[in-house]
Amino acid sequence: MNLSALKLAALLALLSLVVCLRPAGAMQPCPPNGQLLSNAKIVVEARVRSFSIGDSGFLVEEGVPTRMVRAELEIKRVIKGKFPKKEAILYGGVFPPGPIRELVLMAATFGLGEEDTFEVELSRQELGPGVEYFSLGSCIYTKFPELVTELTRTEP
Repeated sequence: MNLSALKLAALLALLSLVVCLRPAGAMQPCPPNGQLLSNAKIVVEARVRSFSIGDSGFLVEEGVPTRMVRAELEIKRVIKGKFPKKEAILYGGVFPPGPIRELVLMAATFGLGEEDTFEVELSRQELGPGVEYFSLGSCIYTKFPELVTELTRTEP
């Protein structure tokens, strides 16, 4: 891998972190889930094959978070739009809000039966010509099984 490819990868990861943190930092409310679904271009039913949180490895200024979330999905079917692939990877920041708890639980139940699938919007973000990724932000459409929703509920 040459130096320009490494710089591009670093920029991609850093910008995805910033994009995903903006709603959390400002705490702007998301539209209702029905509106998120109607605005979504691609929605799939998927399983979380793997979920990881780790350091990006970027050398950044003091105080800039470098940890990132990576969710690897196995696509079961396309609900809305067109998506020919059978897998997708979503990237995001580690700070809530966002479906991090839900995705962790979904990864833990991978392969256990009908309750291991959920609906998720594949929210494509473009960083430049030919550089795109799927964002794992807080304002994407998701619909998890009822058991997952109950187990991750934060109010008493």
